Amino acid sequence: MEIKLTYDTAKDKYYLDIHSGKQTETVSFYGEYALEEYLRDVFDFDIAQINNLYFEMRQIEYN
Repeated sequence: MEIKLTYDTAKDKYYLDIHSGKQTETVSFYGEYALEEYLRDVFDFDIAQINNLYFEMRQIEYN
């Protein structure tokens, strides 16, 4: 399984892409709290894993 995080700066919205096998699911969140709660509850992520996701996060920026 591979998880990627994208942040849309204009919408202040996070997109979590979850790739497992041939299937991809995208879950969206408004705000960090909801995202982090989901990661802890569903994937049992700890703070180091969550911080690593933020570090590798892609950003959608608008000019």
